[in-house]
Amino acid sequence: MKPRTTSGALAALCLASALTACGIDNTGPLHAGAPASGLPAPGGHPAAAVHVFFSSPLGLERVSRPYRGPDTLQAAMDRLVAGPDPAERSRGLISFIPPGTPAPAAVTREPNLADVYVPPHWTTNPTALRQLVCTTADAVALSGGTRPQEARIRLHRPEGGKSNTQTCTSP
Repeated sequence: MKPRTTSGALAALCLASALTACGIDNTGPLHAGAPASGLPAPGGHPAAAVHVFFSSPLGLERVSRPYRGPDTLQAAMDRLVAGPDPAERSRGLISFIPPGTPAPAAVTREPNLADVYVPPHWTTNPTALRQLVCTTADAVALSGGTRPQEARIRLHRPEGGKSNTQTCTSP
């Protein structure tokens, strides 16, 4: 074979293998379903979920719960005290909030400030309180268009207890 013929054949072989190497047929565009949803655009519609924080061996982890409604903050409180669902428990998530604990009442005062009224006899466990603060901060941020780290959470203790302001730092 002449060098010129060999080069041409080699080039054709390389081109053919490059075009078939990935094994993906030319199928064209396919319909993939509805676009992703969740966080609203500023001034947009309510979110399709609220987020709650549960504990894992790696620290607090944020999980989503479906919800469409007017009061995402109180919805987050209700879902937090409900604890992890079976699938979340199978992933190792737990709550330091005892079962049957009533949900705190929570109200947003400003775009990045919420007041949380802790029911009597609520746990003082530090991890449970972080779950509460981070869940509240996430809900405040979701409804106010801010970041959870910027939300300030005022915890009000019952029966003359001292109130204090906290933030959610790196769950």
